[in-house]
Amino acid sequence: MTTSHEINIDRAIKLLVESHELDDHIELRLSLQDQRKCLLHWGLCANRLAKWQVPPETYWPQQSVPFQHTAIQSPFQPNHSGGKLTIRIARDMGFSVLSFVLFFPEENRWDNNHGKNYQVPFVSHTQTESALKDEGLLHIAERIINGEMGNHSWTLMHRFNLCHDLCDGLRGVGFSLLFVWLRYSFLRQLDWQRNYNTQPRELSHSVERLTLKLAEKFINEPDLHEIIALMMTTLGAGGDGQRIRDEILQIMHRHRIKEVTGHFLEEWHQKLHNNTTADDIAICEAYIQFLHSNGNHDVFYSTLMAAGINRERLAAFERPIKTPPDFVPHLKDALLHDFGNYLNILKAVHSGTDLYRATNAALYLFDHNTQHKLRSILHNRELSLFSVASAITEVCREIAMRLNSERDRKRVRDLLFLSLALEEHLRILIERNVNQHMGVEELTRLIAVVVENILLTNTTDELRACSGYLGKLSFQDNEGSATPGSMWRYHCLAILERLKRLLGGFIDRYYRMFHDNAQFLGKAFNADSWTVNLFTEEVIRTRLIFALSLLLQYLETALLKQGILPQWQVISRHNAVGTVEVVDTLHRVTHSTFNTSTIIITDKVVGDEEIPKGVTAIISANNIDVVSHLGVRARNGAVLFATCYNKDVIERLKSFKGRCLSLLVTAAGEVLFEDTATPDVTSAQRPEARQKISLTPRNNAFETYALTSDQFSATTAGLKSNNLAALRDKLPNWIHTPASVVIPFGIFDHLMQLSVNADVKRLYDDQVSALATTDQGVTAALDAIKQTIMSLNPPDALFQALSDAMQREGISPPDNWSEGWRCIKQVYASAWNERAYLSRKNMGIPHEGLSMAVLIQRVIEAEYAFVIHTLNPINNSRDELYAEVVLGLGETLVGNFPGRALSFTCNKTDKTLSPIFYPSKGVGLYGGGLIFRSDTNAEDLMGYAGAGLYDSILLPASREVVLNYADEALLWDKSLQAGLMRAIAETGIAIENITGSPQDIEGVYCKGTYYVVQSRAQM
Repeated sequence: MTTSHEINIDRAIKLLVESHELDDHIELRLSLQDQRKCLLHWGLCANRLAKWQVPPETYWPQQSVPFQHTAIQSPFQPNHSGGKLTIRIARDMGFSVLSFVLFFPEENRWDNNHGKNYQVPFVSHTQTESALKDEGLLHIAERIINGEMGNHSWTLMHRFNLCHDLCDGLRGVGFSLLFVWLRYSFLRQLDWQRNYNTQPRELSHSVERLTLKLAEKFINEPDLHEIIALMMTTLGAGGDGQRIRDEILQIMHRHRIKEVTGHFLEEWHQKLHNNTTADDIAICEAYIQFLHSNGNHDVFYSTLMAAGINRERLAAFERPIKTPPDFVPHLKDALLHDFGNYLNILKAVHSGTDLYRATNAALYLFDHNTQHKLRSILHNRELSLFSVASAITEVCREIAMRLNSERDRKRVRDLLFLSLALEEHLRILIERNVNQHMGVEELTRLIAVVVENILLTNTTDELRACSGYLGKLSFQDNEGSATPGSMWRYHCLAILERLKRLLGGFIDRYYRMFHDNAQFLGKAFNADSWTVNLFTEEVIRTRLIFALSLLLQYLETALLKQGILPQWQVISRHNAVGTVEVVDTLHRVTHSTFNTSTIIITDKVVGDEEIPKGVTAIISANNIDVVSHLGVRARNGAVLFATCYNKDVIERLKSFKGRCLSLLVTAAGEVLFEDTATPDVTSAQRPEARQKISLTPRNNAFETYALTSDQFSATTAGLKSNNLAALRDKLPNWIHTPASVVIPFGIFDHLMQLSVNADVKRLYDDQVSALATTDQGVTAALDAIKQTIMSLNPPDALFQALSDAMQREGISPPDNWSEGWRCIKQVYASAWNERAYLSRKNMGIPHEGLSMAVLIQRVIEAEYAFVIHTLNPINNSRDELYAEVVLGLGETLVGNFPGRALSFTCNKTDKTLSPIFYPSKGVGLYGGGLIFRSDTNAEDLMGYAGAGLYDSILLPASREVVLNYADEALLWDKSLQAGLMRAIAETGIAIENITGSPQDIEGVYCKGTYYVVQSRAQM
């Protein structure tokens, strides 16, 4: 890619800059249309708002020289038209703008574009810059960067005043930008003082003014609560800044310490007199430790270093501190007392979330009982971790209640600082005290406390549901044994899994909120690379969710040690040999073809992926449903598919990348692995790679638009429709099937032949033909085909025929067929879903041989939905069935919604029920109306499981409900649970007996009645 910029230097001189984007670098070619000698005085910027930076010397053009370490001077090389210069820049350096001025040495003249410098972008606007522009925030970012990176005077006071002024009129995204800015300041990545002396009282006034503004925003804009709290963690409270100047002088006078240059306290006094910052807290703490150590300078400097301050920083203050502190033995105790008090003065101004300061500042807001709890948290060192955590939770409950109703901004500010201080205290306590010797019960109780505290400041339905579930759990043995009983075990595993997903959601949300802005501002500020690259991670480490993450890791370890958490879950039980390939997500290699047998080790699978050719095994670090599309495809294709919960084992497997492994599944469900010889170069190890699937020819001739269930046949509809029709009169009278109508095979082709759809057909045929000749841009091409199908026009007779057939079947037609028509088209369009297309292509199924019927059924408003495999797919046992149950409609089960279902097995002989997992899905789907289901001739074929490739559409769409298992009788009422599982098992056994072969069954339970909505031969 090549771009060019022409710059008019003056009326007679032009400069042409061409940028050429090559594989791993960018080449800038500058052509000056003037014969005079000229130097390019230049630097590179991460974006147009950032300061110049000097690239490594290897990237300088010939004869270039540095200029005061801030720029490079490179001469233009003479040519016939004037001068030329070439600059090469590595792509991964992160620069996007060339910034420069020109110097003409013969005239001793600089051309700096009238003081603005010249800037030429050689990479288009960054995504973040474009997003800021779209949000109307780019001018805000410019004001911030110009304020921070200019050569003018600048201090914390100026920063806080600018932030105060920018607060008005901003939305959530704008406050995210402000937080990133303030946190870079908090991390000492920005100047705290530059060419300006700020009296402490002026600084404290600016801090107080800003924090009160933020408190006002907190009161009036609930959506900003979380980001306002984060901003407050970077700020002090203000307070009486004048005391900083007065008290240090009084201490020196009180102890007759002379104000003489060359002494530590005098140098510090001079620094404090002119400018005070949060550095002074660390200096004071270091001096106190120095006194405690009887004058050990190593202690003084190591304490400073722990706070991020080295000797160079002390010496770089405008009023430098160069002299080490003196130790006078007879003054030790008195100075410890006085500087202990002085530390509190400093914290009052600079450290809003210091627990001691925040507690004392907010005591006036509480009654005697709460004040006592706060003092016990501060001073009682004998309390257990759980006791302190519980006390903090009780106080934070009251703070949250008061924040909901308080309208005074000073009170709100004091409550916020106390809440943040208590959260930080709890986080640090847990980080310091949690260990591998803690039991499952203790860890679970602490998790419950932490989740409740997070809920107090981050109210979401999902978090509330998790907190309620934890509160319901009994942490005592509920079955009278020395270890937790099986019921408790199932609950513990379920809530652990759900919390892990919730934690991942928090982290992803923080990443979306801060990462791009942190990259943008960090580069503009020339911040240390670690602060830019790890910005979001470090923010997370300061929050209580980090303590939750730590507790969950220890709980997983404890459960593994006790054998409660299985190390493996084998979904498709096959041995495998292959070369190890490591990917972050399975989706990344869905389109790949491996020429040798390959074992995929991945952090994440979703469940809707197609298995790439050549893959013999997939080992994932996250779990999905056994009955997911991916699980079915793996079992049918003889591919080992398993989840490993042991992170150490996953990392060990990853370490075999590029080497060949042999994987063996044991009878106990463990996966053993060892190095083996190089696999065969052919990928034809899987059954589906050795055979081609052919479709039975269908009669697609048009006869009618709609059929009732008594008219279904193999030539008019797929097995979804026909299997249900065949079962209807053979099922026990307590098992029902939904009323059904089908739009038969051939109607799609008939609609395409109508004159009203001539243009649609022409475009559709062209798109399908083009797709057959290319492997590039498949996703976009498939999307285009689906969009074309959605433009089909219906004949009026279609809706009349459907309405008549539905009424004969006892189904109420839609009030408005326009929405029904949309659903029908979506089903037809799903023939070109990416995984459906890839699956047919991999199996050699001709696309033109696919016939699609549309099965229309009344939706049963399910309380529970279930899937049954009458042959246990985990161990291939014909003697037991395997079933999964979810709350609400079955789409959360077959549609791969995150989390597990309630799963169990049933011995077909003695009818013994054995629970495996309790549900951990976060949402249930509820609703009624109609469902429009795909029903093709390319499903349930021998040697091929095509189920789940095509779409089913509900009308109206179902509603999502966050599930609170604390109130769910299915988990707590053993009688109800056993009865439901037994009835589901009996349903599976009955249908298997009717059909004479193992079955894959979908059904629902509604108001005491069981329905089977689908049954197919189990693949």
